[in-house]
Amino acid sequence: MYRRLLTAALVSSAIIMPHVLIAQTLPPSPPVITVPPAAKGPADPLSTTPEDLKAFGSLYLRCDGRPNNVTDGESFARFLGAVTLLSLFAPSPEMPDSSERLFGEKGVAVCNELLDNPKQETNGLRRIPLILGRAIHQIEAKNYDTAIADVAKARQEATAIGLVGNPYFDRSMGLSFNIIEAHALLRSGHPAEAQHKALENALRLPFSFYAGLASPTFPEFNRELTSDEEAFYRANGRISRLQGIRFANRLEEAGRFAEAAKWRDSITTVLNAMDTASKDTWTYSVAAISYALAGNWQLADQRAAEAQANMDARIAAGKPETTQAADIERLDLYQVLKQAHEGHLTEARRSFAARSKWIAPSFGAIVATNALLRQGARPDELFGSLAKTPDALWAERRTAALSVMLENDKNNRTLWTFLLPYAKISDYEAASKTVWRVQKSWILAKEPMKDSRFYLETINSGPLTQPEALLLHGALQAKAKGFAGLVILTLPERPSVAYVEFGNPGDADMTADGYLDADTVIAALRPVFPSPEDLAARRKS
Repeated sequence: MYRRLLTAALVSSAIIMPHVLIAQTLPPSPPVITVPPAAKGPADPLSTTPEDLKAFGSLYLRCDGRPNNVTDGESFARFLGAVTLLSLFAPSPEMPDSSERLFGEKGVAVCNELLDNPKQETNGLRRIPLILGRAIHQIEAKNYDTAIADVAKARQEATAIGLVGNPYFDRSMGLSFNIIEAHALLRSGHPAEAQHKALENALRLPFSFYAGLASPTFPEFNRELTSDEEAFYRANGRISRLQGIRFANRLEEAGRFAEAAKWRDSITTVLNAMDTASKDTWTYSVAAISYALAGNWQLADQRAAEAQANMDARIAAGKPETTQAADIERLDLYQVLKQAHEGHLTEARRSFAARSKWIAPSFGAIVATNALLRQGARPDELFGSLAKTPDALWAERRTAALSVMLENDKNNRTLWTFLLPYAKISDYEAASKTVWRVQKSWILAKEPMKDSRFYLETINSGPLTQPEALLLHGALQAKAKGFAGLVILTLPERPSVAYVEFGNPGDADMTADGYLDADTVIAALRPVFPSPEDLAARRKS
């Protein structure tokens, strides 16, 4: 059952087909009603007549969809001891309503009215999301340099009131600075700089699930695998183990097939420990291609045989896998590579080109096979999947991604998922007792799951807190059980659930690319989830 859950998540999520699932997994913004910009809002977006206020809401709603003062900001004011700000958090007569949010230049104008006129918003905690909201409106209006300037302004003001460097801010709204700036840089034609900026959050917070999830790597726009991107994948693949599949895919795009194959085998090891009673065909079919492209035909043949035998056994048992069509396609590509390796290039080209488009194998594997088979090919052999050069495939991929991105910019919804709310500090503090309760745990199951070496962890706490709470509790349990570390499996779309296995360096399941040292995890996350003793001292001070 657990393996089926994981497989379904892999097929439908960002792991096999990597797209960042920010909107689905981060705490949701208020419901959005998409309205065409021309039909939205009052004729004068700055109007404050009683009629327009009643029909279209305050200038605050028209700027970022949120009322004048927000309670999550108040919790930060209390935590920072910003007594002067507390009196500014009066109850708002409005509720959040993103359907009232304006678009593009009209949104810029209404945000300007709140931020720059003599009666501007003076509450620093409310100003920051307004400035970031204006930056998003600037992206909508294609004013990318101005958007970057607004992010810098928001960052400067956040630093001035002591937010930057605060562990709760850095894990919530603080993530928005780099995400929004990165998207503006990308749209202004600077993909390398955009990637570098986007990855800063996750590299600074290597144990933050949401920092990793919300950090786009923009692989469609950057052919080179940089050291920053590699460090990101290695760190993210430890706290969200199955995300290592994204790294394997990216390694193949960089032509590093032997390393990709080892990462794929590592994922197989973890999943087989997760469910010792059955295996998944896809883990072997993807590894077969990686080993073939690496030139390791002994292991390539072995993985292909394991994939075929497992698929046949599942079919014979009346339990065919949902990934069966994709597995067959991957094994077909393996056979193409096998034909080429054995010198049957004409047959290999015909088999590869017969598909107008390959879907299941990684993009890197398809491009590498295309490049291999185009060498020395006759003009009449260059049809179907061989008709385009590798450079043309990269350009086509980039164009498609850019088209989707720019189209989404029009919907007054997607860009706003990058403006995250303030964390509720009380949620972290409320989870303290549960997270640090090792004996008679309310989080960790008493025994490993059936046919598994993994324990199930579940928690009922604030959405932003869940993944890190489960990680810290797993590390505390590892120490209590006499182990040095753990491996953790998390699912992007189910942040309240994790699966953990405990062990020591060198143990069979504690692969080097997935192993987490418990002491390191505890030291990193203790400031965010203080122990009950730490929390008592915090409140006393």
